[in-house]
Amino acid sequence: MFSLKKIFILLLVLVLALSLCGTATASDISVKLNGSQLSFDVPPTLDNGRTLVPLRAIFEAIGADVKWDGDTQTVTATKDGTVVALTIGSKTAYKNNGPVELDVPGKIINQRTLVPLRFVGEAFGSNVVWDGNTRTITITSGSGSGSPPSDPPTKSKMKAHFIDVGQGDAILIQFPNGKSMLVDGGPRTAGEKLVSYLKKAGITSIDIVVATHPHEDHIGGLLNVLNNFPVNKVIDSGYPHTSKTYEDYLSLIDQKDISFEIAHAFNSINIDPGVKITILHPGTTMADSNNNSIVLKLQHNQVGFLLTGDAEAEAEKYLMERTDATTLKSDILKVGHHGSRTSTSDAFLKKVSPSTSIIMLGEDNSYGHPHSETITKLVKIGSEVYQTNVNGHIVVFSDGNKVNVFTVSDKPISSDSVVIEGGEVTLQRYVGSIKSDKYHYPSCRYAQSINPENETWFNSKSDAQTAGYVPCGVCKP
Repeated sequence: MFSLKKIFILLLVLVLALSLCGTATASDISVKLNGSQLSFDVPPTLDNGRTLVPLRAIFEAIGADVKWDGDTQTVTATKDGTVVALTIGSKTAYKNNGPVELDVPGKIINQRTLVPLRFVGEAFGSNVVWDGNTRTITITSGSGSGSPPSDPPTKSKMKAHFIDVGQGDAILIQFPNGKSMLVDGGPRTAGEKLVSYLKKAGITSIDIVVATHPHEDHIGGLLNVLNNFPVNKVIDSGYPHTSKTYEDYLSLIDQKDISFEIAHAFNSINIDPGVKITILHPGTTMADSNNNSIVLKLQHNQVGFLLTGDAEAEAEKYLMERTDATTLKSDILKVGHHGSRTSTSDAFLKKVSPSTSIIMLGEDNSYGHPHSETITKLVKIGSEVYQTNVNGHIVVFSDGNKVNVFTVSDKPISSDSVVIEGGEVTLQRYVGSIKSDKYHYPSCRYAQSINPENETWFNSKSDAQTAGYVPCGVCKP
């Protein structure tokens, strides 16, 4: 089964394709690959608002071997062990036998195969960027998992990067006016990785750094950040710690003469007039660092983000007592304390009611995060759950009315892809055969008879059905 890493780049390029609609004719569009201009005997064209580009010319330019089967009207491209196939007239392409849904099918124009631009971006991991001023499509081969996804330039768009730093938090907010805010910096061991990510995201300076609380897994990486970027201001929870990491963090702020501010509930952070940022907590001093975490509400027009640090049930209760339902209600919830059962109380979750929940944690961490109780609560309310240990870097794009979520790999956990029994959550996957149109539970006797070479796996029933599969009549998934 193909990696879902590129599906989100694919969706990103779909947004790009939408931006092309109505702005360029086929003859206007030029294509550059790794800095070199490509020429075509049949130029890119528009079909129902989607951009189609010549497949063979681009794929061969990036080093893929392209073959055409006239009998089946199928083009197959192979590069470095990856095989992609597309049949003319079909809205389903395949990558290593895994289905990739297209918005418009490929077509033949003047004896040349033209395919959706987003398919080019997805097929071999290329990045695709549209420059509306020059009407140029720039394709860059393979970016690597350490790079953030890119998007078409939009002045009103806000980006929230939930950066995979292992067991810890690091959230970069890039505002529509070009300013930036970093909320936490992950552990000390992730400092270099964080700096690299920020540079790849185009960061040269940071307007505001927020340290939600003094634990090492939230401020350790800030030492590298403060040493590598000019920072205008640091906002701190004001709850001290005796650790060497916290002492080094304070010393570095003092050494670099960075403005230092203590967070107070219901103060605002003024960084972009289009985004309202309110400090919701701490409003009082509680007994431990976690419950003194800075909690931020970001409101980008109709889209709300709630960033909770490591706030636990005690802080959540305090927040509910001092804020109204509108304030807490958010589209995106950064789940408190890495998905621990000590956070995300039922009452708090009901108030927030997030459509998307993001848990930041490390693989095989010693705390057992995320706890199954937390996942169960989130899934039961219908929230899509993303985890940095599963999805890698997670980037949320907001245009002020809706959000799009892109990740390095895999899809979110949702009610369609889990089984809840006795309060425990387990992922439910389904298997089909490329030789049939049925999908099964893995335990089905028919599933167990499928030749491994013919297996195709799905993370949800909807994935299977979208790919054209129907439920097995025996196991009835």
